[in-house]
Amino acid sequence: MTEGQFTERAADLDRDGRNAYRVAGETDDPSTRIIRGVEEIVGRSAEKQTWLYDSVDPDALDAIFEEKHDGTTRTGGKVTFTARGCEIIVDADGEILIYGPVTDDEK
Repeated sequence: MTEGQFTERAADLDRDGRNAYRVAGETDDPSTRIIRGVEEIVGRSAEKQTWLYDSVDPDALDAIFEEKHDGTTRTGGKVTFTARGCEIIVDADGEILIYGPVTDDEK
């Protein structure tokens, strides 16, 4: 991954005509990492800056993956949803995968 890049291509995880990307930035909230990753893959949305709200409540998503009240990390579980043509998978271990839009040659 190069400086300033938020996604890393994960070709071994490609599926259903979609390119897979891992999202970096373990110190950021999941919603921030998702926004940066999707915009890096498909580009910024000039007409709508709040596109993530169309798919999921970013505050609720972040809360799901916060530490527990006793300070321990959460284990198990994941959330999967689509936004801007991408399939997004957020794992409890902090990994975020984004499957880009279906490529033209797979339609």
